Amino acid sequence: MKFFIGIVPPAEIYNTVAEIQKKFGDNRLEPHITLRPPVTVIEETGWLKEIEKVCAGFSPFNIHLPSTGFFDKRVLFIDVVSDDLSRLHYSIVEAIKRYEQPEGNNGHEKKYRPHLTLGRSWCGFSMQDFKEMKKLADDFLSLHSVSFSANTVRVYHKPSGAGRYAVREDVFLGGLLNQ
Repeated sequence: MKFFIGIVPPAEIYNTVAEIQKKFGDNRLEPHITLRPPVTVIEETGWLKEIEKVCAGFSPFNIHLPSTGFFDKRVLFIDVVSDDLSRLHYSIVEAIKRYEQPEGNNGHEKKYRPHLTLGRSWCGFSMQDFKEMKKLADDFLSLHSVSFSANTVRVYHKPSGAGRYAVREDVFLGGLLNQ
């Protein structure tokens, strides 16, 4: 089964990003910051337990969203700044890799660039959509100092090969678990 791991921003940021996306199409995922890109997990129980162990050792931490950017004109995103987020990413990737198919360790952990995706071209967003989305997001970011405290890591899974990712469970930093 395919899984990925992310952090979901609080309601104000979540709702703003979702509203921007809905005006132009379907991004196919809720607003989130990816901690571990999609991988095939070969042993789900051990994989989830390792995530819980790593998260138990991290206190909530701050994340700042300063500006927008592009990945090769194919992805529009809000940049993410947080040293603790990068430390959490590398810690999780190291702890769970033995429970993943080898193709899951495809170099993402070495070039991690945290971001919150606004739109992806393969989801149907056009360059004109990206320009308008970027303006809306830049306006939001300029009116607020957009920061939040991350206290939950969300695990997503794809129940069927052709379906969409769904929430599997939330793991709270500091060791609490909510399913």
